[in-house]
Amino acid sequence: MNENIINEYKTAGTIWKTVRNELFEKLKPGVLLLDLATFAENRIRKLGGEPAFPLNLSINDIAAHSTPSINDKATLQKGDLLKIDMGVSVNGYLADAAFSYCSEKTPLIKAAEAAVAAAIDAIKPGLRVGELGGIIEQAARDHGAQMIINLTGHGIDQYEFHVPPTIPNIASGSRETLEEGMAIAIEPFVCEQRTAVRESAPIEIYRYVTDRPVRSPDARIALALARDTYKGLPFARRQLTSTLSPVKIALAVRELERLGALVSHAPLRGDAGTPIAQAEHTMIVADPVIVTTR
Repeated sequence: MNENIINEYKTAGTIWKTVRNELFEKLKPGVLLLDLATFAENRIRKLGGEPAFPLNLSINDIAAHSTPSINDKATLQKGDLLKIDMGVSVNGYLADAAFSYCSEKTPLIKAAEAAVAAAIDAIKPGLRVGELGGIIEQAARDHGAQMIINLTGHGIDQYEFHVPPTIPNIASGSRETLEEGMAIAIEPFVCEQRTAVRESAPIEIYRYVTDRPVRSPDARIALALARDTYKGLPFARRQLTSTLSPVKIALAVRELERLGALVSHAPLRGDAGTPIAQAEHTMIVADPVIVTTR
């Protein structure tokens, strides 16, 4: 990876850190989730980046992919365990990182942070991802937590999330290795009991896949926005309201998903009533590792 690209990743990471710190000051019981999302996404743009995906605000047993809907009135409640997953794009080079917040003390947040920290300390070119997963899992266990077993870290590329390698959060037999210059996100999710997540509802997040012949003018507008404005990165229904009405958005998205032009990202839910914490950082594999979001 050349120095110019590394600098783009670092710039995205710097924007992420600034918005993260400002967003943290707004976290308190009673705050509107929609206000948090609107603030973060607008602030990223003001600082020279673009939101790489809608701000994810996933509460308690929802692990990921939850974002406010159009005119959402949901608020953060006292004791909620909130996961804030935020992405920044600078010319397609991405910062993908997350943190957790709770108004009451919970050891899960420290466990998730410790798991990421242990991974950062271990990362170097040539490290097997199966071994790295074991390091992440052991760090969480050392802090009294267990892993969500079917959520993983991932590679990152220009305008692309979730490229190889897949980085497990548990020990595995994978012999795939980290290579110098890879951009990766380490992303453990922890809870009290080892478990898995499943898809849930309501779905608010979508992503462009391919062009398809569409009949509806509104669907053509939504498809062009997904492809050209969001450049294949995830977007939320609420982010289309400056162009289309809520009813037209719902109909357009339904048509485009049915045709295979869009894919949805459903909220991922763990065991009912079981809180989940998350921590995440983006980094470039090197010796020493370059953490762009810390």
